[in-house]
Amino acid sequence: MKDYYRILGVPENASQAEIKKAFRKLAFQHHPDTNPGKEEEATERFKEINEAYGVLGDENRRRQYDLARKGQFAGAGYGGYSQQDIFRQTFSNRAMYEELSRMFAQAGLRFDTDFLNNMFFGGRGFAYQSYSYNTTVSIYKPNWLERQLNKVAAKFSRFALKRLFGVDLEPPLVLDKHIELEIPRGEAASGGERQVTYKRNGRKKKLMVKIPAGIKSGTNIRLKGMGAQKGKKSGDLYLYVRIKD
Repeated sequence: MKDYYRILGVPENASQAEIKKAFRKLAFQHHPDTNPGKEEEATERFKEINEAYGVLGDENRRRQYDLARKGQFAGAGYGGYSQQDIFRQTFSNRAMYEELSRMFAQAGLRFDTDFLNNMFFGGRGFAYQSYSYNTTVSIYKPNWLERQLNKVAAKFSRFALKRLFGVDLEPPLVLDKHIELEIPRGEAASGGERQVTYKRNGRKKKLMVKIPAGIKSGTNIRLKGMGAQKGKKSGDLYLYVRIKD
């Protein structure tokens, strides 16, 4: 069984506030957006950190985990659950999902549903399936004033992390772009080409994109190097396909 306390670097008697504080520090430090060039390594660490917080950050799951570790709750150990099982449990909790979404948005880091699906569920759309109770997921979208305040807060957070923990986080360089592409059901079945218009570094750009026959709703089409540019670096453009009747 994994030692989630060790993963988060907290003692077994840590309070929920201490667990959350440790998670925030590690999540910001190992988020793929703050580790350009080391995304693969950061991704695995980021998933491990979220797995640990998914258990320890919930009082009921933490209680079951503690009992299982001590052998007092036979058959209910978290060692029998996969990472994705824990992620499904965690992100189907709307309150926790929205709290995490706000936390990362305020630091200028991705944690939207596309990122979540690709990061934790292999792009197969399980994050959407976890909200299977006809509940509309509310994505936090700060207004202009909140965005400006968030930028100031992010700078202060980086300063505080450096002073308190010795962690120096540079502002993340996010060059990938994500846009939604609506395709009629008939066209999705037969395939074809479709023109996509989007803004790249403030300029309007048009692309002809090949739509494979039988494409399904929720598929991400990746166009390598067609995202935003900064210097010699270019991000990717992701087209999130939505089938319409």
